[in-house]
Amino acid sequence: MRLFTQVSQAISYDTRKKMFWICVSATLLSLVIYIYAVNSAVRNTVARKDLESRIALVSTHLSEMEFKYISLKNKVDLKLALNRGFKEVTTPVFISRSSSRSLSFNTK
Repeated sequence: MRLFTQVSQAISYDTRKKMFWICVSATLLSLVIYIYAVNSAVRNTVARKDLESRIALVSTHLSEMEFKYISLKNKVDLKLALNRGFKEVTTPVFISRSSSRSLSFNTK
């Protein structure tokens, strides 16, 4: 018993020609898509490397600024504040938590 029967049918020249051009078109389209994808991947990789170097530069600058801020903050004391014109408060005024309808806080 045969599992497969052989059917021989001649494919016309026009059909073979169309199939050839379809295969060529599909191959060219695949090649163009492949080149585009590789180009995109390379460009994205270069852009990522550039961004990573910029991030490192900004991070270094930020670290330097934080160090300067901390060193300046540690230099502030009562003597410096008094030299700059600040005065010590004898009676502090606090804002109450009660809701008021006024736009300003006038105690006079």
